[in-house]
Amino acid sequence: MSKLLFSEFKLSTKDAWKKQAENELGENNTRIGSWEIAPDLFVDPYYTAENIKSEQILDLQNCQKKNPGWLNIPFISFDKPWSTNAKIKSSLESGADAVILDMEETDLVKSELSKTLHAIRLSDTPIFFRTTINSENLFEEISRGAGYYLKGGIYNDPLANWMRTGIAFEDAVENICNVLDKTKMMREFRPLMIESHVFHNAGANVVQELAFLINSTVHYLDKLTDAGISPLHALNRFFYSISIGTAYLTEIAKLRALRFLYRKISRAYQVPDELCQVFIHAQTSSFYDSAHSAETNMIRSTSEAISAVIGGCNGLTVQAFDHSFTKPTEFSERVARNVSSLLANESYLSAVADPGAGSYQIEMMSLKIADAAWKLFLQTEEKGGLISCFKQGFIQSEIENSWQKKIADLNNGEIMIGVNKYKLEEDSINLPDNSILKNNSADFVTLPNRNLSATIFKK
Repeated sequence: MSKLLFSEFKLSTKDAWKKQAENELGENNTRIGSWEIAPDLFVDPYYTAENIKSEQILDLQNCQKKNPGWLNIPFISFDKPWSTNAKIKSSLESGADAVILDMEETDLVKSELSKTLHAIRLSDTPIFFRTTINSENLFEEISRGAGYYLKGGIYNDPLANWMRTGIAFEDAVENICNVLDKTKMMREFRPLMIESHVFHNAGANVVQELAFLINSTVHYLDKLTDAGISPLHALNRFFYSISIGTAYLTEIAKLRALRFLYRKISRAYQVPDELCQVFIHAQTSSFYDSAHSAETNMIRSTSEAISAVIGGCNGLTVQAFDHSFTKPTEFSERVARNVSSLLANESYLSAVADPGAGSYQIEMMSLKIADAAWKLFLQTEEKGGLISCFKQGFIQSEIENSWQKKIADLNNGEIMIGVNKYKLEEDSINLPDNSILKNNSADFVTLPNRNLSATIFKK
């Protein structure tokens, strides 16, 4: 009979680990204590099998991504049709697997999509169109001459736009229903994005980010199913777009918790587990970018990217280190694109579907975050749902408390390199401070697009 792997090592208990850590740390053993990843949500520095129920872990792991790898998806801003076309082709030849085409300020006529997408097969290459253009009109334009099958989607969350600007979203949801109906056979074209960026960039903590994201999901699903879209169709044809912050382990757990929460929602709509696998697009955060030592953003975004792929994203966008405060250069875009390629081809993280599985620490953090997010989700639903809570100011108030805590932490000793420590003030760029909640033209307070660096540097 073969010898069990690692059988020569004794089983280590949590108490044994703690005693060893106390012995090595000596007078600094107070550092062994638990840490807070969200208000009243604490995790220990070490977990073993004795702390975790195997049924819970199995349920969590069964929700995770089944196929290894991810798409490298850089942002490309529309300029002119032919120059944008050349830039897309160059990115695809240099490591990109797909592209987010930023058309936010461009109308359909000026974009001349037939030229912009010339010689790019949309049946082979996923293109995600970032725009607030009527999605039905956009689909008609991109499907013209593109064949019967498209990959990619529409990078737009009308509900999130409403929370940012106060612009009505009801017509946009109706247009999405029409596009979903027209793309029934296009399994890899997703006409709806549901994003966490609007919460993340306003200062939400990880629990709030996931809870309000699930509230958004349920609102959309209710609207789509009321319009005649089947739950199975609706659940498989949107994609999540998630900001990944700097808390390395927490962000890994956040993505794994999201899939667990998505499974809870799909079961509530009575859709079989095996028929539902959500596409998660992750992008490095702009909330934590420093304008005062911009090169530190390269290291920060690399850490965020590793969290994203270990957490199980399907697509990854690493943003250029200078994108928050200027137009990215060819160099900064190439560095960003290559981070994803390096993680896939040199670190071999693309060879495993769920790298975080089996880590008691990550498994426990994932479950704790999911449980806390589910409680806040239910609390929001009991108060009337996302729309009602947003109009009443509940969501803004919750996120504002989290934002103020982040500012207080940085002012009281927490370190962010290039933001409140080791910053090069002579190289600093003045960023607009969008930290104040504003009414804009809406009857309620909208969520600001914040940056810690801009706020801290002005204090």
